[in-house]
Amino acid sequence: MLATEPDIHAVNTHFLEKVMGLAEEKEIVAIEDIFDARKMKLISKGAKITRSQQERLIMRKLNKPFESSIMVDGAVNNNQILEEARRIADAVEPVARMINSTSSTRAFSPFDVMAEAQYGHAMQTMLTVTERGGSSALTHSAMVSLMSVCLAKNMRMNDTKLVTAAVAGTLHDIGELYVEPEYLNGKRRLRPHEWKHVIVHPRVGQMLITELEKYPEDVSRAVFEHHERFDGGGYPRRAYGNNISLTGQIIAVAEMLSGIFVRAEKPIARARLAIKIVPGEHDGNVVSAVSQSLGRESNESFSDLNVPVHEAENEVRRLCERMGSALESIQSLLDSSNTLSLSGKKILSNALRQVAWIRQAFRATGLYAYMDAENKCLIEAKSMEILFEAVFVTREIQWRLQDVARHLAIQSTRLDSGEAELFEPVIALLDQRE
Repeated sequence: MLATEPDIHAVNTHFLEKVMGLAEEKEIVAIEDIFDARKMKLISKGAKITRSQQERLIMRKLNKPFESSIMVDGAVNNNQILEEARRIADAVEPVARMINSTSSTRAFSPFDVMAEAQYGHAMQTMLTVTERGGSSALTHSAMVSLMSVCLAKNMRMNDTKLVTAAVAGTLHDIGELYVEPEYLNGKRRLRPHEWKHVIVHPRVGQMLITELEKYPEDVSRAVFEHHERFDGGGYPRRAYGNNISLTGQIIAVAEMLSGIFVRAEKPIARARLAIKIVPGEHDGNVVSAVSQSLGRESNESFSDLNVPVHEAENEVRRLCERMGSALESIQSLLDSSNTLSLSGKKILSNALRQVAWIRQAFRATGLYAYMDAENKCLIEAKSMEILFEAVFVTREIQWRLQDVARHLAIQSTRLDSGEAELFEPVIALLDQRE
């Protein structure tokens, strides 16, 4: 699923534009002479980085990565990351729970582990550029790092692995600096085929860390794997099971939880649903660590859930119909085997298994029990907890169907145009947003 491998010695236009914007606010200097691939000096050591150099840098391939040759005055450092992590712990109750859950595992705290993390000038530059993109970016990095350490501590990982989780958690999204901002700004929902621009960021992050820092290989590997899923439903490699490192699995879960804790109402209940809703999506040991970290009791009340019952019922009904239609459409394409290549059949067969498994997971939630003989959903208004499940389970399932649509869209680009067109109705059906 990877697009063309980025060239680490060619200056990325998106990253360079961000650097030039940062140079208007902070002093950035070359810490060594910067040469192109033909040994022609482009920028002298000690020179300030300015927009006047932008075109020259874009036009030339460098003999060393640009990122390793510059330094930002007042760059983000580990003290700032720690400060942000402490602020998060005070402000986000589920994160505080996770920290408290580690108190019996070892004498030193998750903050002590994070304090051991080291970031060289190249990574500090990357983090500073990330921070300039919005305060939420550094918050996200610090939160994923902190929660990754909490989970790793509860899984009794050794000291070296704990620091690896802290570093990889902080750096997991640096590859996004190379992605065109249009695909990351969240102002619109990406169409399935547009995800090809986003799914490269774990690989870019891995390459940057490998090239620019002297971290253990486990750090770059975990960054590469932070969007993989234990059942093979992630990206960029669609790796599965123990082919994914434990640290990579932990960071994948921590990142998912961070989105829930920042945006979702009833975050603890939502997290418990999300982590278990599709059996096998995450390793059972990591799931157990999440349950241990969040604790059993929750003071979240469902009485203030402001969702009309009929809306929840309609969402459940439409989702049931949509999954049924998707399975029928995929099977129909497979049955017309004379129009499909072997690659096309394999892609569709995988999609069929995924959608069937997602529907089975949906049925296992018990919401199917509220469907009557006419496929209408009847949720008792008096049970606010059931109403909560109807709302949030359907959203989680919808996102996973959209993941299948994304995989189909990207994989279909390997087929000839005529065959790829056959996939479009199925992709559109899976990608529907209620």
